Amino acid sequence: MKIDIVIKAKIVIGRFLICGVLLSIFGCRMPATTKDQLNTISVSSQACLEELNLAFLEKALKDCNEVITQYPNNPEPLNDRSLIYTLMGDMNSACNDVNQALKLLDTKVSEADPLVRHELIVRKDSCIKRVNMLGID
Repeated sequence: MKIDIVIKAKIVIGRFLICGVLLSIFGCRMPATTKDQLNTISVSSQACLEELNLAFLEKALKDCNEVITQYPNNPEPLNDRSLIYTLMGDMNSACNDVNQALKLLDTKVSEADPLVRHELIVRKDSCIKRVNMLGID
């Protein structure tokens, strides 16, 4: 009984953390960029979530894949894509991106914002908890 309450509390806390991350991302969005502007300027490594529309997650995923191609050693786009995968319900891909981004941070190929490192650690904890709850090997 006590363990069930602890698990439920952890799930609620995890949801609040995800909501906080979503609010911080959407609340601090950069101004919208058109496709023509993207062709004339270099794409930012933080462009994955610009103009994110929850009704068009496939397009957001495609756009984010392009950003990752341009910034293969930057963990930030992988962090963003993990959020898109989470919103799409593809937790395995989301967790794979989290692990890949953390490996990039661990190899010091890229220096990331401390907030990105924190987000990745929170997401990794969520992945571990999901695996434990589902009993996945």
